[in-house]
Amino acid sequence: DDDKEDTDQVKIGRFGVTVTAGPPHPAIFETIQTLCERDESLEYGTAAAIIYMFVEEEYRKRGIGELALQVISWLHAQLGCGYSLLVADDNGSGKLVQWYEDHNFIRAPLLQDLLGSPDGIYGTTMMAPALISALPDGFAVQQLEE
Repeated sequence: DDDKEDTDQVKIGRFGVTVTAGPPHPAIFETIQTLCERDESLEYGTAAAIIYMFVEEEYRKRGIGELALQVISWLHAQLGCGYSLLVADDNGSGKLVQWYEDHNFIRAPLLQDLLGSPDGIYGTTMMAPALISALPDGFAVQQLEE
């Protein structure tokens, strides 16, 4: 029956990202120059954020988080952002921060206040370059419409 709701769908995770670049900010630019050791113009110091990213526990260790990071990186690059930013909150265990470090994010302590986590109260600020080449081979996406 066409009117029957599809009950075979399973929620495996939730992801929220910004889809516009924030304005260039001196703290982002300074972080890029200091931590990333890049001497880029302020134009490339734009960034977008990963607001939340969560994979249900029973679906972890299956590459879902990695795929989500690749898609988000590609999306941010398509939107003209040089970097993706986030605040990793792992309740002090270090596991989530390490996971992001294993996926090319670096700790960005100069951004703690900017991202609303002064003194790390809500987690560790991190950043990674947004890469158009981030998508895995064979992953198909439609070109974004302007």
